[in-house]
Amino acid sequence: MGAVVGQALLEAAVLVAAVTALALPFSNYVVKAMEGCPMTARRVLGPLERGCERLVGADDEAPMGWKRYLLCALALTAVGCAGLFGILLLQGVLPANPEELPGLPADTAFNVAASFATNTDWQAVAGESHLSYFSQAVGLTVENFLSPAVGIAAAFALMRGLWSRGGEAVGNFFVDVTRALIYVLVPLALVGCIAGMAEGIPQTLEPYETVQLIEPVAVDGEGNVVAADDPSAVRDVTEAVVPLGPQASQVSIKQIGTNGGGFNGANSASSLENPTPFTNLLQCGAIMLLPLTLIFCFGRMVADRRQGRALMAAVLALLGVGVTALIAAEFAATPQLSDGGAVYTGNVGQSAGNMEGKEVRIGTGATALWTALTTAAANGSSNGSLAGLTPLGLVVPLVFMGVGEVVGGGVGTGLASLLGFTILTVFIASLMVGRAPEYLGKKIGPAEMRLAVVMAVAPSLLMLAGAAVLVLVPAAAQTVGGGGPEGFANAFYAAVSTGANNGSALGGFNADTPWANGVLGAEMILGRVVALGCTMALAGRFAACEPAAQATGSLSTASPLFVVLLMVIVVLVGALTLVPALALGPVALAVG
Repeated sequence: MGAVVGQALLEAAVLVAAVTALALPFSNYVVKAMEGCPMTARRVLGPLERGCERLVGADDEAPMGWKRYLLCALALTAVGCAGLFGILLLQGVLPANPEELPGLPADTAFNVAASFATNTDWQAVAGESHLSYFSQAVGLTVENFLSPAVGIAAAFALMRGLWSRGGEAVGNFFVDVTRALIYVLVPLALVGCIAGMAEGIPQTLEPYETVQLIEPVAVDGEGNVVAADDPSAVRDVTEAVVPLGPQASQVSIKQIGTNGGGFNGANSASSLENPTPFTNLLQCGAIMLLPLTLIFCFGRMVADRRQGRALMAAVLALLGVGVTALIAAEFAATPQLSDGGAVYTGNVGQSAGNMEGKEVRIGTGATALWTALTTAAANGSSNGSLAGLTPLGLVVPLVFMGVGEVVGGGVGTGLASLLGFTILTVFIASLMVGRAPEYLGKKIGPAEMRLAVVMAVAPSLLMLAGAAVLVLVPAAAQTVGGGGPEGFANAFYAAVSTGANNGSALGGFNADTPWANGVLGAEMILGRVVALGCTMALAGRFAACEPAAQATGSLSTASPLFVVLLMVIVVLVGALTLVPALALGPVALAVG
């Protein structure tokens, strides 16, 4: 088994190294695009950029203070949420609905609208059976572009604040969103869409197709699928419905924008969304591209690439530990599955380890890698059932999400959260060595520390509050899918996932209930508002602060020692938050 684990780890290392190598030069392009610098793409797309800016009344020569910037970000998020809510409610009377699907109930529509407007993309219902082509393409896909664009804009506002030489301006929100869309998100999504179509992902407005099964099956009296010659069979099934629709366009941006979600309920385990090994590899890389790119952008924006490399080192180290632990746990399986070594669980060249909930065509290693990347990057898409993970394997995605988008995180919001932890680390380390805390020449005072602490702990508080409501309120008990450690794990994972801007879920959780829709929808909105508020307030505080010359003996924030300290602070905050809850859920399942 050691050989197959080593092969899976090597494949993971090569993929992450390739994405990191691509992110370095791409960060130069993104910075030039967002800062309005001359470049080839601007010569081609400049008229479109200027036309869009005139349409929304944006002016690069009229930068905003942080309060106005924040209000604009919240207003765009609210308008997007309200528009999507209306589309979902009126879906039954809107065009492009060949399956004649009715509008969603109000609580479900609220949950889905809040989810996609906040870049969480938690889906309480399966797309192919509940959402029309219009809702998918005009509703969800548009938000899949807008929500990461807001995150990119907020991240650049914070970077400008850190590099500002005094003043209150942090940029123009609408200019930033326009540039993020035109120069970054749309081109990347177009390339991903074309590649997906070439590999067989549908992109059409044709209605669903009914096809004949090559090997007929049957259904028993309880609705379970059984073999055609099974004595318990009561009805033969010889046909299947294949959902079509504009899938490639949504799949592309859901990965690039760390959105997640899925056109189909099976998400990226579906052969329609993820048909080949190449699409699996391409989508894995797309999940991490922008989160890693923005870390390198930070080094360029503050004119000190060592700062970006230091943050990248911390992120890659934490990611490497998580990926290794998850792959090892899934290949080791469980004592019950392997029967103490008496049961053969596979080797190199075939499916191996814990194959529960995994596609045979994808395998254990690729599923474990995807799971680690999608929870680290706050993406939320999945190419296997997360409920099928081993109990110890389930700990890794919970920790990645629970520490608050630090290990890559969502587009823009991940970098902001990482910088919040960085400021917290600078403050603690400076006090330890008897120095006044400062970062990039900007002094860190009480106000900056309060904001950094809120950025670090607010997601955890929201997660625990959401889990507490789902577990303790009797009316919400039907959502958790059982009692004991398993039911708690279902509720806790759902609350962590929605609070961490992720959107993945365990199969046992009953998502589409009024309580789940209300509690988790409110959690997603609060998480987004708090994150944006702290990010912009911090940007404003740093922008107004005049930089001071670095004193002799000042703490170096680009040294290996600081990288280690940053990782320790991240782990400590995560441990203090998560260990008690993990002990009641996944750990209890493992020892039980």
